[in-house]
Amino acid sequence: MKPSISIITIGVDELERAFAFYRALFEIADEQIGAGEDHVAFFFDDAFSFVLFPREQIAQTAGKDVAVPGTPGFVLSHKADSAEAVDAILDRVLVAGGSVITPGTQSEWGYSAYFEDTEGNVWELMASPPVN
Repeated sequence: MKPSISIITIGVDELERAFAFYRALFEIADEQIGAGEDHVAFFFDDAFSFVLFPREQIAQTAGKDVAVPGTPGFVLSHKADSAEAVDAILDRVLVAGGSVITPGTQSEWGYSAYFEDTEGNVWELMASPPVN
């Protein structure tokens, strides 16, 4: 895997407060911001996004029951070329001594998986859905 960080997701305790802070800091146009019930995404270009996500949900993503000390405060996301590439990277993660948190799963946003390195850092692998 040649790492290409496509998204950085950070855990926050108060989504609205964090959104206000980063909105002011980034000076980004409204059309470059996407928000859902549980997150806010700042889209800087086609290759990079910065996402705010509740810390408790990052804990769940990392396979933890609650956000305890040692729970990652962020997730690095790598955009792969295809679902097959995501699965191939997961195979390499296991060979290298990491662990798969969530195997490759198809959703409306594409194909994604989560893994943990040998130090407990969480990565997301994702492939955009094919364009019809």
